[in-house]
Amino acid sequence: MQQVSDKIVLKKLDNQKEMMVAYDIVRQRYKEMSRENYFAQIAEMIDRSSFKMIGAYLDDEIVGVAGYWIQSMLYCGRYIQISSFVVDEEKRGYGIGTKIIKEIEKIGRENSCRIVALDSYTENTKSHALYFREDFHIRGFHFVKDLV
Repeated sequence: MQQVSDKIVLKKLDNQKEMMVAYDIVRQRYKEMSRENYFAQIAEMIDRSSFKMIGAYLDDEIVGVAGYWIQSMLYCGRYIQISSFVVDEEKRGYGIGTKIIKEIEKIGRENSCRIVALDSYTENTKSHALYFREDFHIRGFHFVKDLV
């Protein structure tokens, strides 16, 4: 039997209209996010950081998504950042996340990036197993301070 990951088709989502198809998947992680808020945030992210997305499709249905952008920082030079990485709750464990990560790594290499970076909430332990399996390591802490 063919593995599910072999049936996954990845598509680049390069503009706001294309990224709207990912709303229902992203909302699985950010349950309070309205469609209008998602639309506005995507527009700003595209404008400010050339944000793009990779959508994973199974039988023409979107089952996973990850956003990314390319930037530079003094500590590492050029890097690719993964953001809003969500796989459909019912399709986890099928290799979809790994396939998305491999595609983003490929994009990073094609764009002369030195590292792939991502943030994951400390309580999101299920995703950590995937990241460790894909050779990510914890480099430091990501501190935040609420302003509102």
